[in-house]
Amino acid sequence: MTLKRIRAYATLIAATLWTMWVVDFSRQGVVDRLGKIKGTDFLQFYVAGSFIREGRVNELYDLQPLYARAQAIVPGSRDTIYAPMQSPQTLLALSPVSAFSYPVAVTIWIVVIALLYTASCAITWRYCTGLHRHRYETIACAIAFPGLFSTVLHGQTSAVALLAVTAALFALRHGRPFVAGLAVGCLAFKPHWLLAAGAVFVALREWRVVFGALMGAAAQFGVTWFLMGQAVMAAYWRTLQTVQRLGDLLEPYPGDSLRSFFKVFVPSETGALIVYLLCAVGTLYVAMRVWRSGASFELRSSGVVIATLLVSPHAFPYDLILLAPVFFLLANWLADHPSYQPSRALSVTLCALFVAPLLRVLPAPVRLQCSVTAMALLLAWLWQTARSGETLSASPAK
Repeated sequence: MTLKRIRAYATLIAATLWTMWVVDFSRQGVVDRLGKIKGTDFLQFYVAGSFIREGRVNELYDLQPLYARAQAIVPGSRDTIYAPMQSPQTLLALSPVSAFSYPVAVTIWIVVIALLYTASCAITWRYCTGLHRHRYETIACAIAFPGLFSTVLHGQTSAVALLAVTAALFALRHGRPFVAGLAVGCLAFKPHWLLAAGAVFVALREWRVVFGALMGAAAQFGVTWFLMGQAVMAAYWRTLQTVQRLGDLLEPYPGDSLRSFFKVFVPSETGALIVYLLCAVGTLYVAMRVWRSGASFELRSSGVVIATLLVSPHAFPYDLILLAPVFFLLANWLADHPSYQPSRALSVTLCALFVAPLLRVLPAPVRLQCSVTAMALLLAWLWQTARSGETLSASPAK
């Protein structure tokens, strides 16, 4: 893949995706030109946020009043039901925008997503000096990244997780593992991401990161408990206990993680779970070997992010926005190693992973090859490259 082709493809993808989105979103009202709710998933945040503003916090996890309010906002959405699974801290943080009409609120939230994504890219760009001579290509790829498009399309909160992960990575780069842990603890608003990242850092034996994550998560839940009350936290806990029972409702189509991958390819539910756990352990082992190798920080930290996505119980197309720093870091490593010629297999893997958030329309057995299989292959490449001795010396973050 030449720079000329990267420049052309990224410009074409960015122009196509965002022109389509602007035309679709420009229709007045709550529903876009395709008949879907603008921001799709944002509706659940908006509805629950309005309950918080009205002081109806005891109904945040009661499906009936939430559904009734959603119907009042979008009368044509009778088949759209959101199980009340979002954390109270997420709902509390987004409640101020519910003071506006839904079209205005979702527009504000999309602007916030763009700002969070821009901040994450800017932090990563600062340290990727090898990319500074390829400014146009980098910016074009960042704008064209389908992970951002999917997050905006669904109005999801994964851009917040991206900023937390980015902050954690570069705290590690500066040799501040406890600060990195505090950033990881910010993922508590999505407990499965906190558990996945925690499992990875336990495997890496980065105990100060783990301790910081526990402190950060405890602070987040503590502040939420203080502001929302014990009854709300208890209702949220009871809701989390139903996750396994509501699995098909929460994940109506296979996600982009090892767990979903094996649910598709292994006919037995028990067998799929066993294989997932075994492969998750293997993934953590590989991530540990990459992290504790003599590889450069770009490769080691990329392995951390990929492993977190793979072992997470749930990962959707919009969650693949977490791969943004991985693309930055690997592109920077390749720019700093001009003598290294990527194989065709590596090029295809990176391209497939880049477009993976757009492939939801494909059958799951095909789509998952471009996300889960591609991430597994990329992690294997990181391990092989780290072992080969072709990398730079590790940074002080080790």
